[in-house]
Amino acid sequence: MDFQNVGRARLMIRWPQHSKQISDANFPAFNDLMEAYGIAVLSRDEVRGQRKPDPKMLEDYETLCQQLEGDSLKILADVARHDPLADRRA
Repeated sequence: MDFQNVGRARLMIRWPQHSKQISDANFPAFNDLMEAYGIAVLSRDEVRGQRKPDPKMLEDYETLCQQLEGDSLKILADVARHDPLADRRA
């Protein structure tokens, strides 16, 4: 399974106003983050789908997903701030 693509797609659903930036971002740090996010959201969904999910484990995955989302948006903001053409492409 391509966790990077899963993460990228799920982040675009979560933050549709940033979908173009998410889709266009293609550099190692962001790609690694998308892979980690893909693994985290699939793991979280798996725990959610259990008959009796472990509340602590679910909370841990929710927190991890939120942290990765925040990190992703920070990276995208940094890229946009340092890219003089970013406003013209949006």
